[in-house]
Amino acid sequence: MDIIDFHVHLPWNPHSVREASSILLRELDNASVKLAVVINVEFGIETFKSNVSSKSIIEAGLEVFDYIFDYKFRFIERFIGDPERTIREHVEFMEKNNRDSELFVEGLSGLDRLIPVVSYNPDIGVEANYDRLRRLSNKILGLKIFPTLHFTRPDSTGLSKLYSLIGSIGGVVIIHTGCDPGIWELPAFCRTSRPSIVAKIAKAYRDVVFIVAHLGSYSALKPGIYFDEAIEALSIDNVYADTSAVEPYFIEKAVEEVGYDKILFGSDYPVVLGLTLEDAISGIMSLGIPGNAKRAILYDNAVKILRNWNGWSRVERIISNHSSGNGCS
Repeated sequence: MDIIDFHVHLPWNPHSVREASSILLRELDNASVKLAVVINVEFGIETFKSNVSSKSIIEAGLEVFDYIFDYKFRFIERFIGDPERTIREHVEFMEKNNRDSELFVEGLSGLDRLIPVVSYNPDIGVEANYDRLRRLSNKILGLKIFPTLHFTRPDSTGLSKLYSLIGSIGGVVIIHTGCDPGIWELPAFCRTSRPSIVAKIAKAYRDVVFIVAHLGSYSALKPGIYFDEAIEALSIDNVYADTSAVEPYFIEKAVEEVGYDKILFGSDYPVVLGLTLEDAISGIMSLGIPGNAKRAILYDNAVKILRNWNGWSRVERIISNHSSGNGCS
């Protein structure tokens, strides 16, 4: 069966985009994946520093004490027990692993099986993000916004020109939904990462494909936290969702409630520790859904979106005659 992974990342290590790409391509080969949409992550370190304090971490932890017990309490205690250390560790991780989107795209140049999606960067402002997006527009599939990491509401009016630009290339806007590792597991830090907000902007930009990453379900404390909102958002023509880091129950339930033609396979490789691309594919193949639904999720729905992208000829060349040795056709 042909497979397209619509949600992967480069390994954090090695930091070199080219070297990390080689690891990813080997993973694609091992799993017989034709191509992958590779999403960059820019953290917005200064934005983090201006939005997170010891006080805000403690308040966010206290807010959820009513439903935190046993291991969940210990999970949160890591953050609120020493909030200054928590902030320091988060900043150190971001400084070590941040990848500039222009260097990211440059590093993927010539690797046609790896389709780049750049990250929004809240530190540089909307205008600088727009200028950078315009410079890269003939090399990328789209833009990823992390409302969690970026402390940015996807429905902020300033982002409208970015969405319009992505629409002009037939691209996609991927929006992280649900919570995130670290302090973003606390609901106070992930409230703007809701599929209902994606639905709102999708109605305003009908020529742009919006993808609800993680089916609104990303959360260690409360899996499926915004799943119901994701299901509602999928009723909008230009909204899709991906399966990255989503438990099988929610994928099956999504297919049951809205059908399979709006669901995209995403592995979230290598973010989910211990999960290989082969594991993620096996997870889809083992779902209790019809075979045609599995094929649609693993391949057909991705092709349907990519056909409208300005870079479709590149995709068509790969899927019709794919050489697995070096990532080039």
